Amino acid sequence: MNAPKYLSVSIVNMYIHNVFVAEEMLHDIDVVGEVSGISVVRGHAYFTLKDKDAQIACNSFNCAKTYVPKNGELIIVRGSVSYYGKNGKLSLNADRITPYGAGLLAMQLEELKNKLLKEGLFAQEHKKSLPSYCRNVCVLTSTTGAVIRDIITTVRRYNDVIDINVYGVQVQGENSAASIVKALEITDKLGFDVIIIARGGGSQEDLMPFNDEKLVRSVYAANTPIISAVGHETDYTLCDLVADVRAATPTAAAELIAYDVNVIKEDLSAFASRAKNLLLEKVATGSRNLSMISRRMLAAASARNTAANASFALSLRSLHVAADTLLKDKRMRYEKSLTSLGAANPVSILEKGFFTLNGEKGRIRKISQMSVGDKVTVNAGDGYAEATVDSVTVADKR
Repeated sequence: MNAPKYLSVSIVNMYIHNVFVAEEMLHDIDVVGEVSGISVVRGHAYFTLKDKDAQIACNSFNCAKTYVPKNGELIIVRGSVSYYGKNGKLSLNADRITPYGAGLLAMQLEELKNKLLKEGLFAQEHKKSLPSYCRNVCVLTSTTGAVIRDIITTVRRYNDVIDINVYGVQVQGENSAASIVKALEITDKLGFDVIIIARGGGSQEDLMPFNDEKLVRSVYAANTPIISAVGHETDYTLCDLVADVRAATPTAAAELIAYDVNVIKEDLSAFASRAKNLLLEKVATGSRNLSMISRRMLAAASARNTAANASFALSLRSLHVAADTLLKDKRMRYEKSLTSLGAANPVSILEKGFFTLNGEKGRIRKISQMSVGDKVTVNAGDGYAEATVDSVTVADKR
Protein backbone atom coordinates (compact mmCIF):
# COMPACT_ATOMS: atom_id res chain seq x y z
CA MET A 1 0.00 0.00 0.00
CA ASN A 2 1.44 3.37 -1.10
CA ALA A 3 2.15 5.98 1.57
CA PRO A 4 -0.14 9.08 1.30
CA LYS A 5 1.34 12.16 -0.44
CA TYR A 6 1.19 15.43 1.47
CA LEU A 7 2.76 18.91 1.66
CA SER A 8 3.89 20.68 4.75
CA VAL A 9 2.41 24.05 5.75
CA SER A 10 5.82 25.68 5.18
CA ILE A 11 6.00 24.40 1.64
CA VAL A 12 2.46 25.56 0.86
CA ASN A 13 3.06 28.98 2.33
CA MET A 14 6.41 29.27 0.51
CA TYR A 15 4.67 28.35 -2.74
CA ILE A 16 1.97 30.99 -2.10
CA HIS A 17 4.66 33.57 -1.23
CA ASN A 18 6.51 32.84 -4.49
CA VAL A 19 3.29 33.23 -6.46
CA PHE A 20 2.82 36.72 -5.03
CA VAL A 21 6.48 37.62 -5.69
CA ALA A 22 6.26 36.46 -9.30
CA GLU A 23 2.97 38.21 -10.06
CA GLU A 24 3.94 41.65 -11.51
CA MET A 25 0.33 42.92 -11.34
CA LEU A 26 0.63 42.94 -7.55
CA HIS A 27 3.73 45.18 -7.43
CA ASP A 28 3.76 49.01 -7.41
CA ILE A 29 -0.02 49.28 -7.54
CA ASP A 30 -2.22 52.12 -6.30
CA VAL A 31 -5.08 51.05 -4.03
CA VAL A 32 -7.75 53.44 -2.73
CA GLY A 33 -9.63 52.77 0.49
CA GLU A 34 -10.65 53.97 3.94
CA VAL A 35 -8.27 53.74 6.92
CA SER A 36 -9.32 51.66 9.90
CA GLY A 37 -7.56 50.64 13.12
CA ILE A 38 -4.35 52.53 12.50
CA SER A 39 -1.53 52.25 15.00
CA VAL A 40 2.05 53.49 14.88
CA VAL A 41 4.67 51.36 16.60
CA ARG A 42 8.33 52.36 16.62
CA GLY A 43 7.91 54.49 13.51
CA HIS A 44 5.92 51.84 11.57
CA ALA A 45 2.21 52.24 10.79
CA TYR A 46 -0.21 49.31 10.77
CA PHE A 47 -3.80 49.67 9.61
CA THR A 48 -6.60 48.14 7.59
CA LEU A 49 -7.57 49.54 4.20
CA LYS A 50 -11.21 48.80 3.37
CA ASP A 51 -14.13 49.63 1.15
CA LYS A 52 -17.76 48.51 1.48
CA ASP A 53 -17.07 45.01 0.15
CA ALA A 54 -13.57 44.02 1.33
CA GLN A 55 -10.50 44.89 3.36
CA ILE A 56 -6.75 44.26 3.37
CA ALA A 57 -4.08 44.66 6.04
CA CYS A 58 -1.50 47.36 5.34
CA ASN A 59 1.99 48.07 6.68
CA SER A 60 3.89 51.34 6.25
CA PHE A 61 7.44 50.89 7.46
CA ASN A 62 9.21 54.09 8.45
CA CYS A 63 5.95 55.95 7.91
CA ALA A 64 7.55 59.30 8.80
CA LYS A 65 8.88 59.42 5.23
CA THR A 66 5.35 59.44 3.82
CA TYR A 67 1.89 60.55 4.90
CA VAL A 68 0.45 59.22 8.20
CA PRO A 69 -3.33 58.90 7.72
CA LYS A 70 -6.15 59.08 10.27
CA ASN A 71 -8.91 56.59 10.96
CA GLY A 72 -11.81 57.03 8.55
CA GLU A 73 -9.67 58.96 6.03
CA LEU A 74 -9.86 58.00 2.38
CA ILE A 75 -6.33 57.49 1.05
CA ILE A 76 -4.35 56.10 -1.85
CA VAL A 77 -1.70 53.54 -1.00
CA ARG A 78 1.08 52.76 -3.47
CA GLY A 79 2.83 49.48 -2.71
CA SER A 80 3.03 45.74 -3.33
CA VAL A 81 1.00 42.79 -2.08
CA SER A 82 3.01 40.26 -0.08
CA TYR A 83 2.34 37.00 1.72
CA TYR A 84 4.15 36.35 5.00
CA GLY A 85 4.56 32.62 5.29
CA LYS A 86 5.23 32.31 9.03
CA ASN A 87 1.77 33.45 10.01
CA GLY A 88 0.01 32.99 6.66
CA LYS A 89 -0.86 36.68 6.50
CA LEU A 90 -1.57 38.59 3.31
CA SER A 91 -0.81 42.33 3.45
CA LEU A 92 -0.19 45.41 1.37
CA ASN A 93 3.22 46.96 2.07
CA ALA A 94 2.85 50.69 1.49
CA ASP A 95 5.73 52.69 -0.06
CA ARG A 96 3.71 55.92 -0.32
CA ILE A 97 0.46 57.19 1.19
CA THR A 98 -1.45 60.23 -0.08
CA PRO A 99 -4.88 61.69 0.70
CA TYR A 100 -7.38 60.64 -1.92
CA GLY A 101 -8.47 64.04 -3.34
CA ALA A 102 -5.28 66.01 -3.81
CA GLY A 103 -3.29 62.82 -3.70
CA LEU A 104 -4.98 61.30 -6.72
CA LEU A 105 -4.58 64.56 -8.61
CA ALA A 106 -0.91 64.78 -7.68
CA MET A 107 -0.34 61.16 -8.62
CA GLN A 108 -1.92 61.58 -12.03
CA LEU A 109 0.04 64.79 -12.56
CA GLU A 110 3.30 63.08 -11.62
CA GLU A 111 2.61 60.26 -14.06
CA LEU A 112 1.93 62.74 -16.88
CA LYS A 113 5.04 64.71 -15.95
CA ASN A 114 7.21 61.58 -16.10
CA LYS A 115 5.68 60.58 -19.42
CA LEU A 116 6.37 63.98 -21.00
CA LEU A 117 9.83 64.10 -19.45
CA LYS A 118 10.75 60.79 -21.10
CA GLU A 119 9.52 62.17 -24.43
CA GLY A 120 11.92 65.12 -24.08
CA LEU A 121 9.30 67.89 -23.92
CA PHE A 122 11.12 69.57 -21.04
CA ALA A 123 14.62 69.26 -22.56
CA GLN A 124 16.70 72.40 -22.25
CA GLU A 125 18.16 72.06 -25.75
CA HIS A 126 14.68 72.51 -27.26
CA LYS A 127 14.06 75.82 -25.52
CA LYS A 128 14.28 79.04 -27.56
CA SER A 129 16.02 82.21 -26.40
CA LEU A 130 14.03 85.40 -25.90
CA PRO A 131 14.83 88.35 -28.20
CA SER A 132 17.01 90.99 -26.57
CA TYR A 133 14.62 93.76 -27.60
CA CYS A 134 10.98 92.80 -28.10
CA ARG A 135 8.76 95.09 -30.16
CA ASN A 136 5.59 93.03 -30.55
CA VAL A 137 4.34 90.90 -27.65
CA CYS A 138 1.15 88.89 -27.21
CA VAL A 139 -0.33 88.03 -23.80
CA LEU A 140 -2.76 85.12 -23.46
CA THR A 141 -4.75 85.79 -20.30
CA SER A 142 -8.10 86.94 -18.98
CA THR A 143 -9.00 90.44 -20.16
CA THR A 144 -10.84 91.20 -16.90
CA GLY A 145 -8.21 90.24 -14.33
CA ALA A 146 -5.42 92.22 -12.71
CA VAL A 147 -2.76 90.21 -14.56
CA ILE A 148 -2.82 92.19 -17.79
CA ARG A 149 -2.87 95.51 -15.90
CA ASP A 150 0.23 94.44 -13.95
CA ILE A 151 2.03 93.44 -17.14
CA ILE A 152 1.20 96.66 -18.99
CA THR A 153 2.05 98.85 -15.97
CA THR A 154 5.39 97.11 -15.48
CA VAL A 155 6.39 97.37 -19.15
CA ARG A 156 5.35 101.01 -19.42
CA ARG A 157 7.59 101.93 -16.48
CA TYR A 158 10.50 101.19 -18.80
CA ASN A 159 9.33 102.14 -22.28
CA ASP A 160 6.36 102.81 -24.52
CA VAL A 161 7.78 101.21 -27.66
CA ILE A 162 6.69 97.61 -26.99
CA ASP A 163 3.34 96.76 -28.56
CA ILE A 164 1.36 94.67 -26.04
CA ASN A 165 -1.42 92.68 -27.68
CA VAL A 166 -3.93 90.93 -25.42
CA TYR A 167 -5.67 87.78 -26.62
CA GLY A 168 -8.46 86.99 -24.15
CA VAL A 169 -8.63 83.37 -22.97
CA GLN A 170 -10.39 81.45 -20.22
CA VAL A 171 -7.83 80.78 -17.47
CA GLN A 172 -9.99 78.73 -15.10
CA GLY A 173 -12.66 76.11 -15.46
CA GLU A 174 -13.43 73.09 -17.58
CA ASN A 175 -12.82 74.62 -21.02
CA SER A 176 -9.89 76.88 -20.12
CA ALA A 177 -7.16 74.55 -21.43
CA ALA A 178 -8.90 74.22 -24.81
CA SER A 179 -9.33 78.00 -24.93
CA ILE A 180 -5.60 78.57 -24.38
CA VAL A 181 -4.62 75.88 -26.92
CA LYS A 182 -6.81 77.46 -29.60
CA ALA A 183 -5.47 80.97 -28.86
CA LEU A 184 -1.88 79.72 -28.98
CA GLU A 185 -2.41 78.04 -32.34
CA ILE A 186 -3.73 81.32 -33.76
CA THR A 187 -1.22 83.75 -32.23
CA ASP A 188 1.80 81.54 -32.99
CA LYS A 189 1.24 82.27 -36.69
CA LEU A 190 1.08 86.07 -36.32
CA GLY A 191 4.79 86.79 -36.01
CA PHE A 192 4.98 87.99 -32.40
CA ASP A 193 8.41 88.29 -30.81
CA VAL A 194 7.16 86.60 -27.62
CA ILE A 195 3.94 85.06 -26.34
CA ILE A 196 3.20 85.23 -22.58
CA ILE A 197 0.76 82.74 -21.07
CA ALA A 198 -0.31 84.29 -17.76
CA ARG A 199 -2.69 84.02 -14.86
CA GLY A 200 -2.61 84.95 -11.18
CA GLY A 201 -2.31 82.63 -8.22
CA GLY A 202 -4.84 80.00 -7.19
CA SER A 203 -5.30 76.55 -5.73
CA GLN A 204 -3.85 73.44 -7.33
CA GLU A 205 -7.25 72.70 -8.82
CA ASP A 206 -7.44 76.26 -10.23
CA LEU A 207 -4.10 75.82 -11.97
CA MET A 208 -4.84 72.36 -13.38
CA PRO A 209 -5.70 73.70 -16.90
CA PHE A 210 -2.02 74.65 -17.20
CA ASN A 211 -1.12 70.99 -16.60
CA ASP A 212 -3.27 69.85 -19.52
CA GLU A 213 -1.38 67.52 -21.87
CA LYS A 214 -2.73 69.15 -25.05
CA LEU A 215 -1.66 72.58 -23.81
CA VAL A 216 1.82 71.32 -22.92
CA ARG A 217 2.24 69.78 -26.37
CA SER A 218 1.00 72.99 -28.05
CA VAL A 219 3.55 75.07 -26.15
CA TYR A 220 6.28 72.59 -27.12
CA ALA A 221 5.30 72.76 -30.80
CA ALA A 222 5.08 76.58 -30.95
CA ASN A 223 7.55 78.47 -33.15
CA THR A 224 7.30 81.65 -31.07
CA PRO A 225 9.26 81.87 -27.80
CA ILE A 226 6.85 81.23 -24.90
CA ILE A 227 7.00 82.68 -21.39
CA SER A 228 4.88 80.87 -18.81
CA ALA A 229 3.78 83.14 -15.94
CA VAL A 230 1.23 81.10 -14.04
CA GLY A 231 0.40 81.51 -10.34
CA HIS A 232 2.75 82.65 -7.62
CA GLU A 233 6.48 82.07 -7.23
CA THR A 234 5.97 78.72 -5.44
CA ASP A 235 3.49 77.41 -8.01
CA TYR A 236 4.83 75.11 -10.72
CA THR A 237 2.82 73.72 -13.62
CA LEU A 238 3.71 71.56 -16.61
CA CYS A 239 3.24 74.68 -18.74
CA ASP A 240 6.12 76.23 -16.75
CA LEU A 241 8.31 73.21 -17.44
CA VAL A 242 7.69 73.08 -21.20
CA ALA A 243 7.83 76.84 -21.83
CA ASP A 244 11.02 78.41 -23.15
CA VAL A 245 11.18 80.61 -20.04
CA ARG A 246 9.33 80.35 -16.73
CA ALA A 247 8.51 83.57 -14.89
CA ALA A 248 7.65 83.37 -11.20
CA THR A 249 4.73 85.80 -11.65
CA PRO A 250 3.09 87.77 -14.48
CA THR A 251 4.91 90.87 -13.22
CA ALA A 252 8.21 88.97 -13.47
CA ALA A 253 7.31 88.07 -17.07
CA ALA A 254 6.86 91.77 -17.83
CA GLU A 255 10.27 92.46 -16.28
CA LEU A 256 11.78 89.86 -18.62
CA ILE A 257 10.59 91.54 -21.82
CA ALA A 258 10.79 95.18 -20.70
CA TYR A 259 13.91 97.21 -21.38
CA ASP A 260 14.71 100.77 -20.38
CA VAL A 261 14.78 102.97 -23.48
CA ASN A 262 16.77 105.63 -21.62
CA VAL A 263 19.45 103.10 -20.80
CA ILE A 264 19.57 102.10 -24.46
CA LYS A 265 19.86 105.75 -25.48
CA GLU A 266 22.69 106.21 -23.01
CA ASP A 267 24.37 103.07 -24.28
CA LEU A 268 24.00 104.25 -27.87
CA SER A 269 25.37 107.68 -26.95
CA ALA A 270 28.32 106.09 -25.17
CA PHE A 271 28.86 103.77 -28.12
CA ALA A 272 28.74 106.71 -30.55
CA SER A 273 31.20 108.62 -28.38
CA ARG A 274 33.54 105.65 -28.25
CA ALA A 275 33.18 105.15 -31.99
CA LYS A 276 33.92 108.85 -32.59
CA ASN A 277 36.99 108.77 -30.36
CA LEU A 278 38.15 105.58 -31.99
CA LEU A 279 37.63 107.12 -35.43
CA LEU A 280 39.49 110.28 -34.46
CA GLU A 281 42.30 108.19 -33.04
CA LYS A 282 42.48 106.15 -36.23
CA VAL A 283 42.44 109.35 -38.32
CA ALA A 284 45.25 110.81 -36.20
CA THR A 285 47.22 107.59 -36.44
CA GLY A 286 46.57 107.47 -40.19
CA SER A 287 47.67 111.09 -40.54
CA ARG A 288 50.88 110.39 -38.62
CA ASN A 289 51.54 107.32 -40.70
CA LEU A 290 50.80 109.26 -43.91
CA SER A 291 53.13 112.08 -42.85
CA MET A 292 55.87 109.59 -42.03
CA ILE A 293 55.35 107.78 -45.33
CA SER A 294 55.35 111.13 -47.17
CA ARG A 295 58.64 112.10 -45.54
CA ARG A 296 60.10 108.75 -46.42
CA MET A 297 58.85 109.07 -49.99
CA LEU A 298 60.24 112.64 -50.28
CA ALA A 299 63.57 111.52 -48.85
CA ALA A 300 63.66 108.56 -51.22
CA ALA A 301 62.65 110.78 -54.16
CA SER A 302 65.28 113.38 -53.20
CA ALA A 303 67.92 110.68 -52.93
CA ARG A 304 66.91 109.28 -56.29
CA ASN A 305 66.85 112.78 -57.79
CA THR A 306 70.31 113.51 -56.42
CA ALA A 307 71.60 110.21 -57.74
CA ALA A 308 69.93 110.88 -61.10
CA ASN A 309 71.40 114.41 -61.25
CA ALA A 310 74.85 113.08 -60.41
CA SER A 311 74.49 110.37 -63.02
CA PHE A 312 73.20 112.93 -65.52
CA ALA A 313 76.10 115.32 -64.76
CA LEU A 314 78.56 112.45 -65.12
CA SER A 315 76.95 111.44 -68.38
CA LEU A 316 76.96 115.07 -69.55
CA ARG A 317 80.64 115.45 -68.73
CA SER A 318 81.37 112.20 -70.50
CA LEU A 319 79.37 113.49 -73.48
CA HIS A 320 81.29 116.79 -73.44
CA VAL A 321 84.60 114.98 -73.31
CA ALA A 322 83.51 112.66 -76.11
CA ALA A 323 82.24 115.63 -78.16
CA ASP A 324 85.45 117.59 -77.58
CA THR A 325 87.50 114.59 -78.53
CA LEU A 326 85.36 114.06 -81.62
CA LEU A 327 85.52 117.74 -82.56
CA LYS A 328 89.27 117.83 -82.13
CA ASP A 329 89.61 114.75 -84.24
CA LYS A 330 87.30 116.21 -86.89
CA ARG A 331 89.11 119.56 -86.74
CA MET A 332 92.45 117.85 -87.21
CA ARG A 333 91.09 115.86 -90.10
CA TYR A 334 89.51 118.99 -91.55
CA GLU A 335 92.67 120.94 -91.27
CA LYS A 336 94.60 118.07 -92.76
CA SER A 337 92.09 117.87 -95.58
CA LEU A 338 92.37 121.62 -96.11
CA THR A 339 96.08 121.30 -96.22
CA SER A 340 95.80 118.47 -98.67
CA LEU A 341 93.26 120.39 -100.74
CA GLY A 342 95.37 123.50 -100.59
CA ALA A 343 98.32 121.62 -101.86
CA ALA A 344 96.28 120.17 -104.69
CA ASN A 345 94.49 123.40 -105.50
CA PRO A 346 95.39 124.51 -109.08
CA VAL A 347 95.27 128.15 -107.98
CA SER A 348 97.92 127.45 -105.39
CA ILE A 349 100.05 125.76 -108.03
CA LEU A 350 99.57 128.70 -110.36
CA GLU A 351 100.53 131.13 -107.58
CA LYS A 352 103.80 129.26 -107.35
CA GLY A 353 104.64 130.28 -110.97
CA PHE A 354 103.00 127.53 -112.90
CA PHE A 355 100.63 128.15 -115.91
CA THR A 356 97.83 126.21 -117.49
CA LEU A 357 96.68 126.30 -121.13
CA ASN A 358 93.19 125.92 -122.44
CA GLY A 359 92.39 125.59 -126.09
CA GLU A 360 89.17 125.54 -127.99
CA LYS A 361 88.85 121.90 -127.13
CA GLY A 362 89.60 122.22 -123.48
CA ARG A 363 92.63 121.71 -121.28
CA ILE A 364 95.91 121.37 -123.08
CA ARG A 365 98.26 119.05 -121.32
CA LYS A 366 100.70 118.23 -124.18
CA ILE A 367 102.47 120.24 -126.85
CA SER A 368 101.29 117.72 -129.38
CA GLN A 369 97.76 118.93 -128.74
CA MET A 370 98.55 122.33 -130.27
CA SER A 371 98.98 123.42 -133.83
CA VAL A 372 100.37 126.63 -135.35
CA GLY A 373 97.73 129.32 -135.37
CA ASP A 374 95.70 127.84 -132.46
CA LYS A 375 94.30 130.37 -130.05
CA VAL A 376 95.03 129.46 -126.49
CA THR A 377 94.31 130.92 -123.08
CA VAL A 378 97.17 131.13 -120.64
CA ASN A 379 96.07 130.94 -116.98
CA ALA A 380 98.33 132.18 -114.18
CA GLY A 381 97.93 132.90 -110.52
CA ASP A 382 97.20 136.54 -111.12
CA GLY A 383 95.06 136.31 -114.27
CA TYR A 384 95.03 135.00 -117.85
CA ALA A 385 96.17 136.01 -121.32
CA GLU A 386 95.06 135.25 -124.87
CA ALA A 387 97.76 134.02 -127.28
CA THR A 388 98.20 132.54 -130.74
CA VAL A 389 100.56 129.61 -131.40
CA ASP A 390 103.28 130.67 -133.80
CA SER A 391 105.28 127.48 -133.78
CA VAL A 392 105.05 123.95 -132.35
CA THR A 393 108.07 121.81 -131.53
CA VAL A 394 107.47 118.33 -130.05
CA ALA A 395 110.46 117.02 -128.11
CA ASP A 396 112.02 113.85 -129.27
CA LYS A 397 111.58 111.18 -126.63
CA ARG A 398 114.44 109.05 -127.84
